[in-house]
Amino acid sequence: MERPVYRILHLVFALGLAHALFLLGQEGVRAHRLAQERARLEAELRQAEARVAALRAQVAAAKDPAHLEALARRLGMVRQGEILKRR
Repeated sequence: MERPVYRILHLVFALGLAHALFLLGQEGVRAHRLAQERARLEAELRQAEARVAALRAQVAAAKDPAHLEALARRLGMVRQGEILKRR
């Protein structure tokens, strides 16, 4: 014969096991979401690093006198004493 206390203990054990499985599932979902967020943030970081590299290249080009002269000539500017001829 089974004692009534064993039924209660079985019920408590089953509820505890169900709760533990629920918490384990929640942690799995949380870990998956965190992995997705990390991947997204790493992609954003790579894009930001690429933008920084491009901006640094532009800054370096802006410090080059030959590049600045080429930009000014594209705008139609000439040096003093030069004559602009239209094509």
